[in-house]
Amino acid sequence: MHVNQPAEPPPPWPWWQHDASSTPTRPVWTRADGAPEGFRPVDPPRWVWVDLRAALRKDAFTFTDDNPAGLQYRYEAKGLLRAWMPSVDGAALALVTYQLLTADLAWRTTVTAFVPAHTVRFRSRTGRESR
Repeated sequence: MHVNQPAEPPPPWPWWQHDASSTPTRPVWTRADGAPEGFRPVDPPRWVWVDLRAALRKDAFTFTDDNPAGLQYRYEAKGLLRAWMPSVDGAALALVTYQLLTADLAWRTTVTAFVPAHTVRFRSRTGRESR
C-alpha cells in the first residue's frame, strides 16, 4: 500500500444461493456474485446508535439472575450501519456492526447482524445526541 493512496474497496457482502443440485433433504448453497433484490448497501457506512435492549430482547416473562461472566446487552451501542434489507413482513432491517462487552468489561467481541430498524438511531454530526 502506498502512502496517500485510497484504500481498495472491501469485497461485496457475501451471499449464498440454492444450487441447482439442491434437494429438500440435501440443501446445497453456492456463493452468489450479487445480492438479493431488496438488499441496499450503505456506502460509505454511517455511524448509528443501536438499542441492544430492544434488538436482543429476551422473553419479558422469564426472570433469571445476572451472570457476571455473560455478555451485556442493556445499553445503546455505537455501530456502523452497513446496509438495509426488508423483512418478510415488510419491516426494514438494518445490517449493523457493533461491539458486545462482557459484564466485567474484560472482553469484547464485534458482531455484524440484522437488527430491526426501530432499534437504530442516527448519530448527529455536531456530536450532540438527540432522540
